[in-house]
Amino acid sequence: MWAPLVDSRRAPGYIRIKVRRYVGLSERCCMQIGDLAQRAGVSTRTIRYYEELGIIGPEERSGGGFRRYCDDQLRRLQIIQGLKTLGFELEQIRQLFTLRNESETGGELAHQMIEILQSQQKSIDEKIQQYVELRERNTCGIAVLQGCQSCDIPVLDRDCHSCEVYQRHEEVPDLVECAIFAR
Repeated sequence: MWAPLVDSRRAPGYIRIKVRRYVGLSERCCMQIGDLAQRAGVSTRTIRYYEELGIIGPEERSGGGFRRYCDDQLRRLQIIQGLKTLGFELEQIRQLFTLRNESETGGELAHQMIEILQSQQKSIDEKIQQYVELRERNTCGIAVLQGCQSCDIPVLDRDCHSCEVYQRHEEVPDLVECAIFAR
């Protein structure tokens, strides 16, 4: 990577010039795996697992064989964690990172990304439906249990299935059934 250097001498007769010098990987790669893990908020085991999946890799290895990472890998880990938080699977994340290398044009890249995001959108919609159903079951369970709050029969002596409060409800969610089910 080329890094700009500036001659900042301001004495008469000198002008400000930009000189470029090559910055080698060793100067940019200052983190070993433990440092990277700490800065990214993940474990070293997670980084190694991501390496196995091909999602991330060390920039170089030291003379002693230690993995060395740069800020680019830190940023990549932050992106991975962000995408995981949004519900992306690791395989989808790997696909997103490889799209750039597999696409010939920006249009092709956009098309492939749209396909992945539409798939993700479908998954989100399915999860929303599951949560709506769970919420409905919870609401029903709360309604059943609110009628049970005045019950003074000892837990081991009761028969909830024959109770009038229980029988008033057409359906009792499994969430409630699991607690009142007789052995």
